[in-house]
Order: sequence, then structure tokens, then C-alpha cells
Amino acid sequence: MRNLLDTSKIVETHPDLHEQFYGLGAILAQIIFRKRMEKNMTQQELAQKAGVGVKTISRVEGGSGNIEIKTYEKLFQALGLSNTEIGHIIVEIEEKNKINHYV
Repeated sequence: MRNLLDTSKIVETHPDLHEQFYGLGAILAQIIFRKRMEKNMTQQELAQKAGVGVKTISRVEGGSGNIEIKTYEKLFQALGLSNTEIGHIIVEIEEKNKINHYV
């Protein structure tokens, strides 16, 4: 039976849709990686603090799909990120992406 949630084949045939399918995961990955680095935390330390596995941290930071919202919430909480701060960082990343797109 075909998995209707698997978008990889769509993206293969329509690469212009890549950002729509994978954009948010990539942005959240950047936020988590950046904050983990700022706090000088290892993936192991973040995993322990958030109550998730190290493989989960690796998948999240790699921009992997199929990450539950609850997992992101645990990671943001473990990193001490408020919703407001997350919003500001998303806007900052989007602005950089727009600038880089035109350079």
C-alpha cells in the first residue's frame, strides 16, 4: 500500500516544491542547532535534558521530516527558548534566506 504522506517522490519530480515540503523543518533545525552551540551543549546533553534520544537530536538537526511537534517543544524548552524568541529567530532566518536568494 502506498504511503500518501510520503512527499519525497513529489519533490523528486518537482524540485521547486522542496521548500514548501521541507522549509519549516530546516528552519527549526537551524534554531535548535544554533542554540545548542550557543549553550556549548553536546547532542547527548540536550537529549538528556529534553528526555529524547541522541538519534532524535541528530534527526532534528539534520532537518529530517516526521518529527512530532511535542519533540520540538521538548527541545525548545530544554534550550530555554520562548515562543517569542523562536518567532524572532524564524523571521531573522527568513530575512537572511531572502537576502541570500537575491545575492
